[in-house]
Amino acid sequence: MTTTLHSAIQALLSSTVLDPHHEMHKPARPVITLSRDHGALGRQVALGLSQRLGVPVYDREILDKVAERLDTDPQTLKMLDECVARARDMWLVRLFTGKELTEDAYRTQLVNVILSLGRVGGIILGRGANVILSTSCALRVRITASPEVCLQRVMARHHLGEAEARAQIEEINTNRGRFVWELFHRRNSDATSFDLVINTDRFADAEPVVDLIEQAYRTLEKQAVAESTKEPA
Repeated sequence: MTTTLHSAIQALLSSTVLDPHHEMHKPARPVITLSRDHGALGRQVALGLSQRLGVPVYDREILDKVAERLDTDPQTLKMLDECVARARDMWLVRLFTGKELTEDAYRTQLVNVILSLGRVGGIILGRGANVILSTSCALRVRITASPEVCLQRVMARHHLGEAEARAQIEEINTNRGRFVWELFHRRNSDATSFDLVINTDRFADAEPVVDLIEQAYRTLEKQAVAESTKEPA
């Protein structure tokens, strides 16, 4: 994590516990949550949006801050992250650290970290951020693609054979979906959990997808500003 990024997160995470049901004011910078299928160009889109909008991408940094708030080693906490989806295996943390960790404590700190990031702006990858920021000004995006297109991209990008690439895609997608379900009881396949769902099958690269998302965010931003300045009836 860069010093600037670490400082930004550190400054945001005060001792005040944030209410996940509280509707946040429009942040100073764009906030976009990005849920993605493995091989659907999600990370490339995130990096493109980061450059275009001038905001950071938050991924493993989220886990580092949750671990810090729980006084737990980040490497151990990765066992509970969306990459391995063991949100209910809290006994593993006790086994490796000797510390008790409940699912509620983990979920609470995850929610507080993402709510805090939602107040400053950035591209937030996965981890149920679309659920946590459902009443905020964040644009909630889902990036998907057909299994065969994802397969070809993963094979090419990671230099894998077909069987190995299929197994990797299935494992990662299953774990991401299980993580959100176990913590928030929502499905990544539920389109109503997102403001925008994009199938990247027909896009050769991330640039046109970034264009679409930026336009959608600007529209949402204008609407939020208009509603905030509307005089009460």
